[in-house]
Amino acid sequence: MDIETIKRQNGKLMPYLISAYNGSEYITSYAQVNNGVIDPKLLFSSFINQLFTFFPKKGKSLIVYAHNLSGFDGIFLLNHLLPLGKVEPIIFNSKLIAIKVRLTTGKTITFKDSYLLLPASIRRLCITFKIDASKGLFPFSLRNIFYKGLFPAYKYWTGISLEQYLDMKKEFNLLGIKWSFKDEAIKYCQLDCKCLFDILIKYNDLIYQHFNINIHSVLTLPALAMKIYKSKFMPENTIYQLTPNIDRDIREAYTGGAVDVYIPHNRIGNFFSWIFEILYYYDVNSLYPFIMAKTPMPVGKPKYFKGDIRVINPEAYGYFYCEITSPSDIAHPILQQRIKTTEGTRTIAGTGSWTGWIYSDEMYNAQNNNKYQFNILMGYEFDKGYIFKDYIETMYELRMQYEKDDPMNFVAKLLMNSLYGKFGMKPQSTKVDIYNLASDSELNSFFEMVDKYGPTIQDWFKLDQHYVVIRDNISNYYANEDNDHYHGLDVNVSIAAAITAGGRMWMSTIKNRFEFNLFYSDTDSFVTNKPLPSFMVGDKLGQFKLEYTIERAVFLAPKVYAFITSSGEEIIKVKGIKQDALSGLHIEDLENLLVKDSTREFTQDKWFKKIFDGDITITDIAYTLKVTSNKRQSIYNNDIFENTKPYNYNDLIKKS
Repeated sequence: MDIETIKRQNGKLMPYLISAYNGSEYITSYAQVNNGVIDPKLLFSSFINQLFTFFPKKGKSLIVYAHNLSGFDGIFLLNHLLPLGKVEPIIFNSKLIAIKVRLTTGKTITFKDSYLLLPASIRRLCITFKIDASKGLFPFSLRNIFYKGLFPAYKYWTGISLEQYLDMKKEFNLLGIKWSFKDEAIKYCQLDCKCLFDILIKYNDLIYQHFNINIHSVLTLPALAMKIYKSKFMPENTIYQLTPNIDRDIREAYTGGAVDVYIPHNRIGNFFSWIFEILYYYDVNSLYPFIMAKTPMPVGKPKYFKGDIRVINPEAYGYFYCEITSPSDIAHPILQQRIKTTEGTRTIAGTGSWTGWIYSDEMYNAQNNNKYQFNILMGYEFDKGYIFKDYIETMYELRMQYEKDDPMNFVAKLLMNSLYGKFGMKPQSTKVDIYNLASDSELNSFFEMVDKYGPTIQDWFKLDQHYVVIRDNISNYYANEDNDHYHGLDVNVSIAAAITAGGRMWMSTIKNRFEFNLFYSDTDSFVTNKPLPSFMVGDKLGQFKLEYTIERAVFLAPKVYAFITSSGEEIIKVKGIKQDALSGLHIEDLENLLVKDSTREFTQDKWFKKIFDGDITITDIAYTLKVTSNKRQSIYNNDIFENTKPYNYNDLIKKS
């Protein structure tokens, strides 16, 4: 299914068209006017009544996909499902990821988000899966949904060239008919539905053919990867279900990738020089899958210890709570921690002394190669196991087996990169209960729920004739200290933390060991002024590949940079600003911000979504672009940002 909207004067999006396709026929509902006003209830009730005809003759369940249900279609849809029966939204991280409706007839409709299974645009997926009828084009800036007349002017179209527009206009004018907003919108919406249907059919066929699993049995891509892993590859009695206190402790060591600016530009001499040093931008081939395949993971039941475990076992493995001291002269610290500052909580790789949890292999790496010092106070000891080797190698072999433009290459890449994050999820989620006030039994259930779960309730409110209750859904499937529980939930933060720590360790091999200047680093990439040794470069898992040779560059902040490649391509990345807002931005604009206290203002659309109000509003907001120093200290020379140095944790704590 797909919902089309127009933007009103007040910035709110108004649905005017809904279509769906089941492989053989379409259903469509278009805006209807009631007393001179477009009535959304008529639009949705017409669609839902038609949707009932899609139930199989003897079937009691129906799955309906929308591409971006979480962020768009589901928000408009949810309210209109309440009269149908028991509505059960599934919300995770404040996102609506699915809606189950138990109809009064005993049948069930489940609305799912196909984007969570295939995170790419429909246009790109059509190309990847070689769908014959590719996604269409439409003048989205035209707002009169009852317009009939001349072919819409170029200003109403987005994402197409003038040449494309003129070709479309010429082709349409040859038909000798009026252009109808309604007719063209329905064609566009129905084509979207057919494309999505065909994509999902091919996707499911590929997954079932290779892994004997149906994609409709899961909600997200990580869940699909986990199901494949558990059914085909996971060794028995390896992934232990952690107790809450162990989960809480180890989660302190789960700090993600390292992103830092070291040297902000590559002008030789000073900011006013027009001589630039050549830079090299490297990226790691599948960093996390490489770590999963080639390094051991913590498995088995963790054993708590107190004191320095190395006295008993010099090669102890697990997670340790330590007093940590960094070298005072290290240019690129390789250990990071979350720290509260005046600007909020930051993940910083700094110097000084601190106390915290760390993965043992990351500790040994820092101690042996970078002269960090550790005093272990307590921790959890694990066994080691190579539990992902077969899974990753199978996915990698599938990628190598199929050409890059083959859909199986794309699917194998997705599955290879999606598994690890499932382990790092928090064991609690949000549960939404909706009770119909007109039903005595549901009203009694509401009061029983309040008595039982009262302390976990985050919020509750009345919506039409319903109570909506949002509460914590803390899993009760934690390991009992007296029993062994393996593979209970698809969550084990010790594994997720080991994978991300392994990634940081691999990236640390280039930070302090080679004679070159490091300009910028991200989770799996870095920019330096010298090429890597040839033995580190290649197309195998974990090897580095040269993405760009850079002639001119500026790095303002983590994930904020611009550079010009040796081929003349200008690449600009600014986290928080959409690509269309960057269209008039050039490298000179970012270079000007190297001058102390310089800023640049942007205006861009921001979407405000209210799930239970069924409301999406688009508002223009201002964004200020400037040098930020929340991860390393900025060093200025004559008011020009020229270099950085690591923060000392002790100084940050004093300031905060």
